[in-house]
Amino acid sequence: MSPASSLEALVIGAGHAGLAMSKRLTDAGIEHIVLERGEIGETWRTQRWDSFKLNTPNALNRLPGGHEHARPDEFLGRDAWVAELEAYARTRSLPVRTHANVTRVTAAADGFDVTIGSDDIVRARSVIVASGIANSKKLPAAAAGIDRRTMVLTTGNYRQPSQLPPGAVLVVGSAQSGCQIAEDLLDAGREVYLATGKVGRAPRRLRGRDTLAWLAESGWMAQRREDLPDPAATRAAQPQISGVGPRGHTVSLQSLAGRGVTLLGHLESADGTRLRFGDDLAEHVRLGDEGSATIRQHVDDYIARSGIEAPASERDPADEPADAESFHAPTELDLADRGIRAVVFSTGFGTDYSWLRVPVVGPDGSIAHREGRTAVDGLYFVGLLWMRVRRSAIIAGAMDDSAHVAAQVAARSR
Repeated sequence: MSPASSLEALVIGAGHAGLAMSKRLTDAGIEHIVLERGEIGETWRTQRWDSFKLNTPNALNRLPGGHEHARPDEFLGRDAWVAELEAYARTRSLPVRTHANVTRVTAAADGFDVTIGSDDIVRARSVIVASGIANSKKLPAAAAGIDRRTMVLTTGNYRQPSQLPPGAVLVVGSAQSGCQIAEDLLDAGREVYLATGKVGRAPRRLRGRDTLAWLAESGWMAQRREDLPDPAATRAAQPQISGVGPRGHTVSLQSLAGRGVTLLGHLESADGTRLRFGDDLAEHVRLGDEGSATIRQHVDDYIARSGIEAPASERDPADEPADAESFHAPTELDLADRGIRAVVFSTGFGTDYSWLRVPVVGPDGSIAHREGRTAVDGLYFVGLLWMRVRRSAIIAGAMDDSAHVAAQVAARSR
């Protein structure tokens, strides 16, 4: 079927990045539409658990033209954040079309043909992909070996402890989501095992402020790939931290152990109910402490360099360094013997770009781009990790990244 309509630009995805992009295009007077496979904020509303809280305080979650929050130091939950996105789109009259699943994007004369569903085609001169980096489940190879009688979930379909069968629970992955789900289970009185990984830690508050506020002000969040001593840092997991509680809180492996969590090394393999783990728990505890120490030093140096009067940090037991070598864990574990009847994998998400029929996706699923602009004229991305700077990985990154891409779309339109 030939295109029924033609637009100057089209945005795929109505999460925070897609809506920020739409606002920028609206302000520039560029005719466009935003296509969303489900409802506004679909990924936020369907791939987050019930007690989920954003890990960035309200002050850092502003979108272009958005209001300042009355409670800047608080953290919104899943439903409240989705409501914010819906209100943002509604009050700014953004042209969002929901339940419009994009199934194909192909190059066309002076633009692209975007297929919605089976045969609805829209032609656009520029296409901005804002579908996010977390829209397909990702499981390690070991997951396939787990006994089928054990319930296996991922971060994307875990909702609450009551959906799991009675008994203990193994959480695999100790980055932000894994640690927070472990705490959610603890709060419900469940026995928890946690298979850990190589993850740093960030203190929740330092020197009288939320740590992320200091990092945003000091330039940490504006670091580019080339600023990093080791480029591999761009592939690091998001540091352990939590927005749960009035001002959020620090979460660490030692604090979880103090609450009764049985810590393990990384999951290596599974054969039925028999699981094997690496002998690396002490290394993971040490990495968490080192990550926190690096951030503390950065904030202290910035305060001293800037001549800022700031109070000393409050005592934070969860952030106190541990004797890593005192942490020992079994390298083999039988789920049946331990009464573990459910495993929750918090090992990240994958991204499905199979519908993108233009040569920008690598064999590993990565996107070839330079600060959001691909080699295919007129095709852009927003919402990618390290798209331009470290801040690109969080909600706040959409503010500048959307402006950067919108300027290029506007120039192309002219």
